[in-house]
Amino acid sequence: MTRTRFLPPLLAALLALSAAAQAQAPAAPSAIEAAFEAAERGDLGSAERALATALGDSAILLRARLAAARYDPAVACDPALARLAESGDRALRDAALSILTSASFAEGDYRAAEAWGRRLAEAQAARGDREGAAGTERAWRLAALLAGSPALAVEGEVGEGETAARLDRVGLPRIDVAVNGAAQEAVFDTGANLSVLSAETARRLGVRLLDGASNVGNGVQGIVAIRVGIADRLTIAGTILRNVPFLIIDDAQLTFPIPGGYDIKAIIGLPVMRMLGRMRMAAGGGRFAVLAPAEAQPAPPNMSASGNNIFVRVAIDERDVPMHLDTGANPTRLSALYAEAHPEAVAALARSQTGLASAGGAVRASVATWPEAPLALAGRTLVLPSLQVALPGAGGPAPRFMGVLGSDVLTRFESYTLDFRTMRLELGAPVQPAAAR
Repeated sequence: MTRTRFLPPLLAALLALSAAAQAQAPAAPSAIEAAFEAAERGDLGSAERALATALGDSAILLRARLAAARYDPAVACDPALARLAESGDRALRDAALSILTSASFAEGDYRAAEAWGRRLAEAQAARGDREGAAGTERAWRLAALLAGSPALAVEGEVGEGETAARLDRVGLPRIDVAVNGAAQEAVFDTGANLSVLSAETARRLGVRLLDGASNVGNGVQGIVAIRVGIADRLTIAGTILRNVPFLIIDDAQLTFPIPGGYDIKAIIGLPVMRMLGRMRMAAGGGRFAVLAPAEAQPAPPNMSASGNNIFVRVAIDERDVPMHLDTGANPTRLSALYAEAHPEAVAALARSQTGLASAGGAVRASVATWPEAPLALAGRTLVLPSLQVALPGAGGPAPRFMGVLGSDVLTRFESYTLDFRTMRLELGAPVQPAAAR
């Protein structure tokens, strides 16, 4: 499936601490670098361990990174980070700029995201990081398009309610919404950094296009041209959201080379879900519900954030793996980063070639297939009949995450609940096989 990913990762080069910072922090610079790199993939353990001994500016950066993983809104306006963004130490300055850019975008403060992002892109270009600078420039230019519009907001309060939901022919969840009062079916996609409409759908629904154009990264095909539009009103399960930003993408880019044809007209992305707070999807579709906030923190968080990417802790054959939670992906899979980290786990697996479908075509990649793979997450266990592991250097896009947890796993339970206030994924009881009912 095509993906709308655009926020650049925190690069390890940004996080090398200077001699002055090293004097403040007993933790070795390489440990700090590794902590930030791991946090970008959803693994917070290294940052938590490094913080236990870090001092001074190193501790400020680590605390801010961990707070951003909880979507703490204070990160985007942290005066200590703003001070470090003015530091004469290039590494400290650039690390602070990275956190501020990502946190501001995630909080919907697009004017700040544009300002911080411009400075970060200039710094990346100055040290010769062309790829990083290009990715950051795409982010701040998109933020600049959004900065002149009123902020996304809930009209009144988020209330409990339900709407119809279903699984489509490739297993992705779709829900009924209304855009500017017109009914519309939309893919429910935790992997979408912003909500999406096809160009024709945006026109039909009366979505206002902003002046200017931009582009975003597509995980398979590279860069996709987009416009940005604002829907005055989006209704989901009785809750009304105003000034909702959408990426507007050409219809051909949302049409996929799947036998029998397959396209997507609309996607509800992560910023809208965060505004809703707590929501539940029934297995196999049926109903999608917006829920009241949990009365108390039910258990420690099992989700974390890196910008507008969400991760959940999963144990695969008793190995802890942070996986990108992507309800708009099917099937669940592991990347070459996992294969590199655990070569012993894939050494004996059967290998083959597979296609990665995207708008406008597909690429071939080498994979290993893990039969009867045991998974544990959110207090539940299951066995996947087949789990693909991409192999290093075998084609396809460069991986950013250890793996993707898709709808094929989530729909093996009676329901799944996402709570962006407590940062928890909760799963209902396992779905019983048809023969056992």
